[in-house]
Amino acid sequence: MILADGRSFTIIGENIHATRVVQRSGRRVATAPDGRESLVFGGPDGSERFLAIPESIRETQDFANGKVKHVQAAIRAAMSGGPDAGAGAGYIAWMVERQVAARADFLDLNVDELSTREEEQQTAMAWIVRTIGELTHTPLSLDSSSVATLRAGIGALVPGAPPPLLNSAALDRLDVLDVAAGAGCSVVLSAAGGADLPSDADQRVANAMRMVDAASARGIPLERIHIDSIVLPVAVSMDGKSGAHFLDAVTRLRAELGPEVRLTGGLSNVSFGMPERRLVNDVFLDLALAAGVDSAIIDPIANDPDRVLAMDRSSRGYRLAADALTGEDPFCMAYLTAYRAGELGASPAGA
Repeated sequence: MILADGRSFTIIGENIHATRVVQRSGRRVATAPDGRESLVFGGPDGSERFLAIPESIRETQDFANGKVKHVQAAIRAAMSGGPDAGAGAGYIAWMVERQVAARADFLDLNVDELSTREEEQQTAMAWIVRTIGELTHTPLSLDSSSVATLRAGIGALVPGAPPPLLNSAALDRLDVLDVAAGAGCSVVLSAAGGADLPSDADQRVANAMRMVDAASARGIPLERIHIDSIVLPVAVSMDGKSGAHFLDAVTRLRAELGPEVRLTGGLSNVSFGMPERRLVNDVFLDLALAAGVDSAIIDPIANDPDRVLAMDRSSRGYRLAADALTGEDPFCMAYLTAYRAGELGASPAGA
């Protein structure tokens, strides 16, 4: 997409992911006319439709705790071939339509949580790739901890589909680079550094540069690379500076690698455990854009970049969130105090 200020920005729409939840008490769950607790979604004619929550979802601890894994519910229903299969497929189509309308450049697909059995993950990935490929020409981002599942997704692409983005390769997953090179795919390079998460910007940059070297050795050009400098929740940061470390790494990688490479990240991770998550996410996206990010794994419906660019950066809410994210407010103490006092108000990006 092209932002309002003319910059190119790549949105990897994160919502079609088997881990995603909605609250049973929220507006996305209601009692259908047939009396079953169901997910509510829009039909192609604008009508209200219902997807009964499958028994396999209702039996989980998440459900007992008031959460519904709605994408998983839709995939299970659609693949079942039972009476709710049409509603399940309709729910997936509704999600795709909304992400595309919100200008997602890729649709990020992950089915790992549907099963612990790899062959079932592969079947589900192939199914959803074919299903969504028949709905839209928007490129797909295939996300899985299993290289075999990524291969299954590539093999299920509909004829004429654009090459997918593979999410992601890491120092302990270099075989993903082999898949990307062989299939001509773009690829996300994680700066995670194997089993241990990076503690600061230095580690992020060092890990990312090692990944770029590994990709280059396999003939993958910079323009097919997205570097994920690892966004960690600021609420549980050991030094209160996880947001600042990400932003610093982005700035340094942009200076080192130039404009060809895409710099990305799961930006909404930063707000886990924080109140007023939308405010935190909006401010972090704004700060990340200023640092040099030109790609993001986000929900474009909730986190619209053009709305973010129009934020009031002088507002108290913006300044408090920015201080928490950059380490100027260690451990978010001032932000949390303001929240408890009711001083944050609505997002300065507007409703």
